[in-house]
Amino acid sequence: MSREEQQCTATSGRRLTMKFRPLAALLLLVCCSLMSCKTIEPANSTLKDLQEWASPEPYDSVSPAHEQQRAKAAMVQWVERYLKHEYRVIGQRFVLTAPGSTDGAAIGSKAQQHVTQNLGGSMKINGWYDDDGYRIFLWTFGDSSPRYVAFVWANDFLPDTHDRTLLGYFELVPSAKH
Repeated sequence: MSREEQQCTATSGRRLTMKFRPLAALLLLVCCSLMSCKTIEPANSTLKDLQEWASPEPYDSVSPAHEQQRAKAAMVQWVERYLKHEYRVIGQRFVLTAPGSTDGAAIGSKAQQHVTQNLGGSMKINGWYDDDGYRIFLWTFGDSSPRYVAFVWANDFLPDTHDRTLLGYFELVPSAKH
């Protein structure tokens, strides 16, 4: 191959490279963004896993944030008050039971099984019969862990829900004052 042919081939190669450089950059950008793109997961996968184990859909249903806001706020306040404000709620997930369901003990038992067998937690508080409005289980994860998980069952059906009960799954940490 002559020097002229080599120069022509090199020049053609550079032109071709210049034409595809923006395309290559765009392709690289798309690939990078797709690799870092994930579906939106709930803020707390521990609570999601616990809920799916103890009260799976479609029988029971996850309650959207806009639904039953007063009942949810009341439950969070009750949890912190029941625990003498020694803990504060940092994560929450709410479920409405199937209409007419009275399976609280079975759901609580499933939650207990999941936390102890799958998550390595141990029961810290069993307040199943301590209150007329709610029932609670609180678990801890080892002596040095600041994490606590609670399951709370409202004893009464919610109004205007066809006899559905509110369940709460909570992650808690010790309050700053303790």
